[in-house]
Amino acid sequence: MSRRGTSKQESPRNASDIESRILATYGKLSRSERQLADVILAQPGGISEFSASELAELAKVSKATAARFFQRLGYLNYRSARVAAREYRRRGSPLDTLNELSAPLEARGNFGIHLANDLANLTRTGESAAPEQIDAAVRTLCKSRRIFVVGFRNSYALAAYAFAVLNTVRANVTLLTPGNLDLVELLADIGPGDALFAIGFRRCPVILHQLLAVAQKRKAKTLLICDAEASATMQWSDIQLICDIRGTYLFDSYVSGISIINFLCSTSALELGPSAWRRLEEIEELHESTNDLSDTGA
Repeated sequence: MSRRGTSKQESPRNASDIESRILATYGKLSRSERQLADVILAQPGGISEFSASELAELAKVSKATAARFFQRLGYLNYRSARVAAREYRRRGSPLDTLNELSAPLEARGNFGIHLANDLANLTRTGESAAPEQIDAAVRTLCKSRRIFVVGFRNSYALAAYAFAVLNTVRANVTLLTPGNLDLVELLADIGPGDALFAIGFRRCPVILHQLLAVAQKRKAKTLLICDAEASATMQWSDIQLICDIRGTYLFDSYVSGISIINFLCSTSALELGPSAWRRLEEIEELHESTNDLSDTGA
């Protein structure tokens, strides 16, 4: 990811893009800092039109908290962050370009707005993703002796997808199914060399935290795909990939989560090389011998 800015202090991750900085550090913020972060993320125009006092008042935090918050993001002070935000808007972020591309979609009505929102979620997720975290995730999926995949509630659908694609390119992948009475027993001997691959979008149950804590305690790697609100869950993970899941209407959008899972598993297959190709070939041969995927004309 490019590093822009005029000083060393003001160029972490995606310089001048305050939203990317917030998403990259959200799990480490205090409760009051998260309140301020949520207010900033909710502003379509960013912070450039607000004073520090106005933002603090909106978030119901003190001015001192606001000052510490912007310094924590790598800015000298709020004024520095505001100037950088204005420069970023003038320069034109990928989201500005995206707005131009999605305008015809939005003109098509509700479904167009829905699609434009998904495009924005993908772009925001891509802007905030830390390359070192993605690389660490791929290494974990390639080098771990065994991988246990887990997700609850809506996250289970994404966990099932992650298992389905990862299981086609490497062995020793297990899907932990919610409601399975043997859930804990399956993790009885998890330890060094193993990994727990968790999907934990908001409103995830306490058991996900507990499973991640068990894996960490036993020295297994923990990889978590989540949204920015999952701060309580992030503390139990070694690797975090944060997705933007804002929905347009009733439900959250998981397009960015599926995209990250697809990329991680595809990249892992390329890294595994010959062993992944052999496994794919063996699976295809089994499909042919069992004729389970034949077109019956039904």
